[in-house]
Amino acid sequence: MKVLLTGAGGFLGRHLARSLLAEDVAVLRLHFRHSAPEEFVAGLRQSHPDACIEVVLGNLLYAPDAAGLVADVDCVVHAAAGMRGSPADMFANTVVGTRNLLDAAGAAGVGRIVLVSSFSVYRTEPLPDNALHDESVDVEAVGIDKGPYAYAKTRQEHLLEEYRERFGFQTVVVRPGVIYGPGGGALSSRVGIRALGLFFNLGRKATLPLTYVENCADAIARAAASGVDGRAYNVVDDELPSCSAYLRAYQDTVERMRVLPVPYWLFLLGSRLLVRYNKASMGQLPAVFTPYVVRSMYRDFRYPNAALKRLGWQPRVTTDEGLQRTFGYFAQRMD
Repeated sequence: MKVLLTGAGGFLGRHLARSLLAEDVAVLRLHFRHSAPEEFVAGLRQSHPDACIEVVLGNLLYAPDAAGLVADVDCVVHAAAGMRGSPADMFANTVVGTRNLLDAAGAAGVGRIVLVSSFSVYRTEPLPDNALHDESVDVEAVGIDKGPYAYAKTRQEHLLEEYRERFGFQTVVVRPGVIYGPGGGALSSRVGIRALGLFFNLGRKATLPLTYVENCADAIARAAASGVDGRAYNVVDDELPSCSAYLRAYQDTVERMRVLPVPYWLFLLGSRLLVRYNKASMGQLPAVFTPYVVRSMYRDFRYPNAALKRLGWQPRVTTDEGLQRTFGYFAQRMD
């Protein structure tokens, strides 16, 4: 099988390249936007001498580049997306890039598309506290109420469904929770935010849906190889900590901070007042935390990973080991 991996130079993409090769992908085409890291590619070729590893450069916002990426490919693992920047940049790099890729894949006769999505697409606001957050939860109809990233990822998934019907693709969607590890982000917004010299602990007792980057990459590779057509798979590890437990471990290992725990009821009340002030001030203070966002992201849910395990996936890095590696990396950088 010949697989194209988009976003191969990213935090997740580099690990995903290794995991795909471990799944015995015979030909792996690595997509980079600007330049390929020579040492990384050389290391892959050295560790997998029997595999054919190709390198392609291209900007998915430019349709002719997308056409060149998918030639003679059996499967596309689409991990490239807009993670930061303005809302317009995020939308373009996630949705427009995906549209160009799917147009090219349909024209080239690609059979299988594996999309790396996000928990942000789920419509969790109506769920009761402590509800089961599995793949049966509905996807947002639009996603705009949870901000530009959630909107872009939701639109990306709806776009994949439209193209599945148009071209007859086999499709698998993989939705990771909070991906962490050395080289990634230290403190998810689910845990809290820094402001005014304080760290506001917003998640508190809510379970943090972590997945260590190597475990996440293994899960996506397994879903690419064995995932059921038309299915979605959530990626979370075992033994998930609460947001407060994660924050305590971070403070013990990496840095001490002045932490202000914010009770859920107070956070929800503050979000309502923020929305009112946003309207009264005609947008002078952006309403980042709306009641919809607070109810969607900062309550406690249960996060199973049984669907992935039925494919034979198991997290090879425990949560304790993953936290030790991650916090050790950040502590070293702080020094």
